[in-house]
Amino acid sequence: MIKKLALLLLLFSSFLHAQHKTQIIAHLDSDKDVLTINQKLEIYNNSDVTWDHIMLLDWANAFSSNQTPLATRFAEDFKNRFQFAIDEDRGSTTFTATDSLTNDYRLERLKGHQDIIKLYFKKPLPAGATREVEINYAVKIPEDDFTGYGKSSNGEYSLKYWYLHPAPFIEGKWDYYSHKDLDDFYGAPMDFSVSLHLPVTHRAISSLTTGLETKQTQRNSYLFTGEQLDAAVLHLVRNTDAFKTYSVPGINVITDIEDLDVPLEMKVIFNDRIASFLQSRLGSFPEKDLFVSDRYYRENPVYGLSSLPSFINPFPAGFTYEIKMLKTLSRKWVERGIHVNPREEAWVKQSIMIYLMMEYQQLYYPDLKIGGKLSDVWGIRGFNVAQLKFNESYPLLYLNSARLNLDEAINTPADQLVKYNQQLGMPFKAAIGLRFLNDYLGDDSLEKSIRAFYLENQQGRTKASVFRHILDKNASKNTDWFFDDYITTHKRLDWKINQVKKTADSVFFRIKNKSQLQIPVPVYLLDKDSIITKKWIEGVKEDSLISLPRKRANRIAINYEQLIAEFNPRDNYKTLKGFPSLNRPLEFRLFKDVEDPERSQVFLMPDVEFNIYDGLTLGTRFYNGNLLPKPARYSIKPGYGTNSNRLVGSISFGYAHPVQNRDERLYEVKYGVSANTFSYADDLLYRRASGWLQFNYRPKDLRKNKRQSLSFRNIYVDRDRDPLNSVNEPDYNVFSINYSQSDDNLKRVFNYHIGTEVSSNFTKATYRLRWRKLFKDNRQLDFRVFGGAFLTNNSQASGNFFSFALDRPTDYLFDYNYYGRSEDSGLFSQQLVVAEGGFKSQLEPAFANEWITTANASYSIWNYIHAYGDIGFVKNKGRDAKFVYDSGIRLNFLQDYFELYFPIYSNNGWEIAQDNYDEKIRFIVTLDINTFVKLFTRRWY
Repeated sequence: MIKKLALLLLLFSSFLHAQHKTQIIAHLDSDKDVLTINQKLEIYNNSDVTWDHIMLLDWANAFSSNQTPLATRFAEDFKNRFQFAIDEDRGSTTFTATDSLTNDYRLERLKGHQDIIKLYFKKPLPAGATREVEINYAVKIPEDDFTGYGKSSNGEYSLKYWYLHPAPFIEGKWDYYSHKDLDDFYGAPMDFSVSLHLPVTHRAISSLTTGLETKQTQRNSYLFTGEQLDAAVLHLVRNTDAFKTYSVPGINVITDIEDLDVPLEMKVIFNDRIASFLQSRLGSFPEKDLFVSDRYYRENPVYGLSSLPSFINPFPAGFTYEIKMLKTLSRKWVERGIHVNPREEAWVKQSIMIYLMMEYQQLYYPDLKIGGKLSDVWGIRGFNVAQLKFNESYPLLYLNSARLNLDEAINTPADQLVKYNQQLGMPFKAAIGLRFLNDYLGDDSLEKSIRAFYLENQQGRTKASVFRHILDKNASKNTDWFFDDYITTHKRLDWKINQVKKTADSVFFRIKNKSQLQIPVPVYLLDKDSIITKKWIEGVKEDSLISLPRKRANRIAINYEQLIAEFNPRDNYKTLKGFPSLNRPLEFRLFKDVEDPERSQVFLMPDVEFNIYDGLTLGTRFYNGNLLPKPARYSIKPGYGTNSNRLVGSISFGYAHPVQNRDERLYEVKYGVSANTFSYADDLLYRRASGWLQFNYRPKDLRKNKRQSLSFRNIYVDRDRDPLNSVNEPDYNVFSINYSQSDDNLKRVFNYHIGTEVSSNFTKATYRLRWRKLFKDNRQLDFRVFGGAFLTNNSQASGNFFSFALDRPTDYLFDYNYYGRSEDSGLFSQQLVVAEGGFKSQLEPAFANEWITTANASYSIWNYIHAYGDIGFVKNKGRDAKFVYDSGIRLNFLQDYFELYFPIYSNNGWEIAQDNYDEKIRFIVTLDINTFVKLFTRRWY
């Protein structure tokens, strides 16, 4: 009986620890950047069902073409490096046929998932059984420019996804997904034995344990081992001296993260302090060695702070090194001990990691400001942003998402988040929520729960629901609001104080909950800036009446300590003395800054504009825009034209009303008015006033680049009369309705526009379509169609001012950024705005007062050199339609921002052989910095 019991215990013990195992023999050919691999997989069916197949992750093959999910992700983010790479720089996995491949199992790549393999068993694998398969294959290593992993320019290799790894089988199904450069590899726990053979020029460092290292004349050989790991990282370097080992309590930290300005003794102190902090907050690291590389850090860096050069580094000695190590070790500690699905529940690990960083900074650097030592320098210390404490940067960066109406639910899968939210917005929002929760609980229950969650789930897969269950057991207050509202909704948090009544000993006021989420909120009674009373108010869904003893308070406030990132904190304060207008006194500040919610701020910014008639327009912009976007905006820009010697400028008032119901496609409603005056010719001014209403639509999935808009505008223009060239209609009013749709990414651009304009003397309709395609051979075809027709036209007396233009629109609505809009000769007459006809050559007839239809196309010949051609028909009243065409060479240095056009042949004949050819060259140059910046921000939003 005892023997039988012992046998059962032994079997039960083996069941608990049984898992997949792999033996890998790999040889590196550094001349071809190829790893030749023989891999034996011992598959253990740890489920209660029979398997007829398993899923293998082959993320090395994600680089095999520009049609993989990884390549599609790059295109969505407008990353062109991979799209334009040659095949030799990409990666792939190639299998070698063997007897076992044909007799024991069959491999099949999933359609649309080139980096996922379905391995079919000839004989199904029963529950609790094991089976060994042997696979031979070669992995072509890609360049590291694409994801940071691969072959570097100096011939070293950082390898993360270089072998076949079984996917986890959870709750009756295989849990897998493709590589999308999100650093979220999700493999089943596996025991490793890796025999690695390298040229003598290279040595190996690994996240696995080094069991054996042999140096020979022709090659270096290694044996690496590891247990219960879900990844194996290799660094094949020419010199391992870059990696150093720091022995800290409980573990050895192995890293090549370096800072030559920090002495070794300080590095030891920092690493010891960080490790001790993480051990106290989470628990011991589950392995003897903790391996983190600089590549690993750069996957998820401390944006904007850790890359400052030493000669302008304003932080305490060694701080940038310390924060690098803090971020890296915190991330590794959490990832190694908390095994949630890193794509579906990414927020769990990210929130805990950032929360620990915030707690560490609060413990050791409580008074450190974002600007460091610069915060005390004259000229800088007056800025609010320079006085923010380090931890206050997290809500600031998150609020950028909320103010742009790009806030998403924290529990959104990582691959469905826009890049900014995936990298910054949602991790910071989640960590801020944990700090808010901790302050609300008022004890150590959150700290205990995080530690228990870490220690109790190190050996297996877990979920966010497990963390919630642990917290429910430890917390003395209800925390359902955190998981049910804060984590699961994109609605922005916002409260407001109104209806204040006061007596000598009490104060009564209402809290308006604009978000209607039942999240607790702290209210305060203040004596100037000193907190007299702090009270948490729970269950405020819409409006609640609050009563507090007044004591000596002279102000009341909501969220005074800014524990939570609130959308609009400007209405959180009420004075109990004096006049209500003193709630937020007026303040003027130079340059953009972080908003002070206790003041009404007007920002002043030097402003420079240019056209050849006014010259440089020097002025000052008065506006309410700060470092974060806001719905209501005004801008007043008076300026002085250095050439015209006139006062010119603009004024605008607008409101962008965000629509938070993501079930509806309507995303935003904008409306406003504006007016501006500038010179349109020498000594001639135009005055333009406009009012607009615009409805913007965007899919529920914010990662999709599809956009739609419906706009209504009314434009009134008044122009100075030119006594030498009088116009019959110097003043006019135009009402327009426009609908547009676009769906752009790096591989394909498609957009179209339908519009109509109505004036007293004409009515016209227009249609515009643009299609741009990047082909597999990296050549590009750009195609545009324009059609326009007058429905009524009584404006012929005004010449061609309102007519459709073949090559250079008159821009009677003053929408385009012409530097010399009235020029007929000279350099500025050669500025090209691709609008209306879109031609590059100056042909006759140059205008159409009845209808026009054109097509513009270009095709890349080599790199940025394109061939272009335009064709069309121009119809004027009383004349037959005329067929027009032109062609030439386009130098596309920066699409739509800096381009040159060289005409070759057109209706005018061989233009390249004609006199004054330099006057025929056309150019596109954009000087507007905001337009240029969109090139880079589009991949983040």
